[in-house]
Amino acid sequence: MKKWIMVLLSSLYLLGTDTSFVNAADKPLITVAVNDHMITFDVKPMNDHGTVLVPLRYVVDELGVTIATRNNNQLILSKGSTKITLTIGSKIVQKNQEQFTLTSAPIVKDNRTLVPLRFISEAFGASINYSNNNVSIVTNESPILSPAILGNSIGNLNNGGWYTGYEDWIFFNNPLDQGTLYKEKLDGTDRHKINDDVFVTNLNIINGKLYYISGNTIYKSDIDGTNRVHLLDMGLGGPRLMSVVGDWIYYIKGTSMFMPLYRMKTDGTSNQLLEKNEVSSIAVVDGKIYYTIYFSKLFVMDIDGNNRKKILEGPISTAVDVKDNTLYFNYNKKLYTLGTNGKSLTSISDHDARDINVHGDWLYYSNYSEYSKKLYRINLNDFTTEKLGDDKTFNQHIVGNQIFYANPFERKMIELDID
Repeated sequence: MKKWIMVLLSSLYLLGTDTSFVNAADKPLITVAVNDHMITFDVKPMNDHGTVLVPLRYVVDELGVTIATRNNNQLILSKGSTKITLTIGSKIVQKNQEQFTLTSAPIVKDNRTLVPLRFISEAFGASINYSNNNVSIVTNESPILSPAILGNSIGNLNNGGWYTGYEDWIFFNNPLDQGTLYKEKLDGTDRHKINDDVFVTNLNIINGKLYYISGNTIYKSDIDGTNRVHLLDMGLGGPRLMSVVGDWIYYIKGTSMFMPLYRMKTDGTSNQLLEKNEVSSIAVVDGKIYYTIYFSKLFVMDIDGNNRKKILEGPISTAVDVKDNTLYFNYNKKLYTLGTNGKSLTSISDHDARDINVHGDWLYYSNYSEYSKKLYRINLNDFTTEKLGDDKTFNQHIVGNQIFYANPFERKMIELDID
């Protein structure tokens, strides 16, 4: 296993050194989130005398920017009416008709192009804030000024939350060892078991703390598995789905006939009922909770349970994923989009797309229109589709440029490079 998509950076300010770059181990780690979505980089960000450089591909995907041209050492990035021209090794950059001088030139490291994070973000209209070793980037499409950090991507959690990432590590449920919790390096080395809890699901990591469900209990521990505590034990009516966002844990508990939605603080206090009806899926993002009831009604509410509103009713066959101001889901056995304001319901594919997972400009899914349920992806800009393999696939999890899916014939999770 390699590379992941949840996000973490490293080191912010350079206090003085004999070298140009600071090793991540020498300075406090920084979490980086774009509109609530954390990013994990396969090549570590670098600090060049106070300028944070990050792998370009991951940032532009989250900002909705297109790499229009890549010619030798020159890159042209575009979004709307804004065009940026960068040259590897040069501090001179062109934004439309204006020329600027960067504090640090783009570089290539381990086959990745690293660029100044602040300039790229602000050039495309996003705001960036450094606070307590956390970096929050908010695009002009987002209504939230200070986004909360997500413990895992919405798509991964909708598919079971069997994988998540932190720093240089992948944390995962190992199906070959009773679903116990393991971790390994992004390059696939140094695999070892963290603890003996079985059938671990709903993995979330925030601020160096690990949250997960095993059996009917929500657990919290340090990142190495030590200091493990029970946050909530509900017996047979245990938690089914869980998303950790900021200082809160949102979860569904109960039997198949009664699964209300709750939230509690990450220390296990302040338990609150948010929705008493049977909730079948949740997506917590941008200060809102998008959720389905009986997979037939789509609602939205504020994260504190206020301003509850139904925005769609009908045969909703999957959980909802979210990107920018758009919801993605299966409706009447076709793939649809809907604005987060409840308007513009639009069919984008006739495929019966299930186990959906949005990553960058692509949505990955199992195609239930085919008996074999093969893995596909659809481009969210032009809606072209692409088949990625002939395996029967379920429960897609995306980590960096790798997708992990369950294959029932091999009884294991399989990796596929999606670069």
